[in-house]
Amino acid sequence: MKQLGWVLAAALFAGSVGLARADDDDNRVISRLGMNSPKDHLRIASFYMPFDGSKSEGYPAVPAGDATRFYSKVWDGLYLQVTTEKGEDGVAGYMVSFSKDEAQQDVIKTDESRDVPSLREVSAADFRTDDNFGVRALKPGPGTPSDRGALRVIHYDDFDVEIRVLEFNIGDTGLKHKPYFKNLSCLVTVMEKASANQAK
Repeated sequence: MKQLGWVLAAALFAGSVGLARADDDDNRVISRLGMNSPKDHLRIASFYMPFDGSKSEGYPAVPAGDATRFYSKVWDGLYLQVTTEKGEDGVAGYMVSFSKDEAQQDVIKTDESRDVPSLREVSAADFRTDDNFGVRALKPGPGTPSDRGALRVIHYDDFDVEIRVLEFNIGDTGLKHKPYFKNLSCLVTVMEKASANQAK
């Protein structure tokens, strides 16, 4: 029984740190990446978004060429948009954006620099080493353009957005492969700024 206990403990530890062998699927559940939210927000809306490739249960889907766009109303005049990014063998990533309309004709810009990778893009490659041979370690706190990680914070004029990756399964791991998401679940939280309400 003691030997079995040590085996179970080792297995649980391996799962908690996200170990994965080359050429196997990279399947990780992210339990905690702490960050305290600012207190100067008013309305807050959160969206649990589970993706199975180019499908997402509970969200309207619109074909957009080789991509699929999912959307949901946040509140009046604000819509969450998520668009798939095609890879060699599946969905390589998901791009989060916001618009003032359902059809995404009036897109809201962020204060992100166009010269660096966007934190709005959740890519399978974000969680793999550059050669795709191993897992990329996840650091606590919000990601940066050079290491986007599982927690991202994006600032808009009237609201802030927090993207938390909760769980994923990445296929085609290993050298000479391009990783893609078999499935992904994330939590997108939109927090209205107090200054936006005062300006109305």
